[in-house]
Amino acid sequence: MTSGRFAPFFAGLLLLTTAGCGGEAPRCTECPAVEGRYRLQFDTSGGVPPECALLGVEVPTGEVLDIARSGENLTSRLAGVPVRGTITSQGTFVMTGTGVPSANRTDTLTLTGTYLAPLADGGTASINGVLTGSYARASDTGGQRCNVSSPFSATRD
Repeated sequence: MTSGRFAPFFAGLLLLTTAGCGGEAPRCTECPAVEGRYRLQFDTSGGVPPECALLGVEVPTGEVLDIARSGENLTSRLAGVPVRGTITSQGTFVMTGTGVPSANRTDTLTLTGTYLAPLADGGTASINGVLTGSYARASDTGGQRCNVSSPFSATRD
């Protein structure tokens, strides 16, 4: 005979194993063909904040983003930082990564955007969205930090 003392434990375990299913976007089964090479164009009209200039941060104008896709998973590299993420069947994507591409500065980059398929055969695919960068340099005096956000667009080569 059981005393019932394990019932709350198993109910909690069941709740934990099913909770992740509710609010997530459905997995991509027929994923858009976003893979390819894109030359990113950024809106640099606002420049970077002064604290970012002190860290040597620049918007990565003219960067090439080579996106590889396996199912819904995406990988690439931006301004020396490896980024990875996912794409939905609707074409929205997020890629993020952290790296140390220059002198003791840690860069965390996030690309949030949308893939637009070619409208007709022979057309050109494109992506657009926002690059968000968080930059930090540690030092004995507390370090330096800054954040940049810039819209981008690109067509596939």
